[in-house]
Amino acid sequence: MTTLDQSPEREAAPVLPSQTEAMPRRRWPMRIIGAARRLAYGTIAGLVLAGIVHIVTVLLIPLLSNSDATSAYLSLGTSGHAELVSPRSADSGLPVPREADPAAVTAICSYDLSAGPMRVVARTGTLPLGLTLHRRGGGVLYAITDRAAIRGVVEFLVMTEEQRDERAARDEEGEAVRELRIVSDTMQGLIVARVLAKRPSDREDAGALASGVACGLAE
Repeated sequence: MTTLDQSPEREAAPVLPSQTEAMPRRRWPMRIIGAARRLAYGTIAGLVLAGIVHIVTVLLIPLLSNSDATSAYLSLGTSGHAELVSPRSADSGLPVPREADPAAVTAICSYDLSAGPMRVVARTGTLPLGLTLHRRGGGVLYAITDRAAIRGVVEFLVMTEEQRDERAARDEEGEAVRELRIVSDTMQGLIVARVLAKRPSDREDAGALASGVACGLAE
């Protein structure tokens, strides 16, 4: 009977130093790939969110445009003269102008240049008068005070750039243009007249002066 020699269990093969160094090196590409994936996912999520915000903003534009000052006062001035909005704003349901001065009386005349240029005529008095033009959507186009009055009258035309060019083509060659022409970059806007009431007793005269501003289609 042959006796087989019991061989001792094989010891685990030693890990060579070169193999130990290679293992961490192999992990670096995986980490870079993982970081790149996270960055890509974050970028895609940000673009999707930005797209959603953009779409919502576009959908809200009609609602926001209908709530601006021009839309609120769009019916004022259709009778051919500016209409008071301060101090009777609260009584009429109209919003008070943001920059309304408690010491001033404000009247507004809206304009729509789709039918042609608008002529504005304001007669001065003993109380300070100022006129400002506001484009639809916000922003002041032009401002003028009673210091620019000629013989007690401040007069100017509001028109689009195309209407200005058409009117300039009809001007007599060599003749100086005497009228003040203001170009509006929007078809609709507001003409705001403010008269400073120095004393409470001046408010009635200030209201008459502000509402006396004439605004209608130019001939």
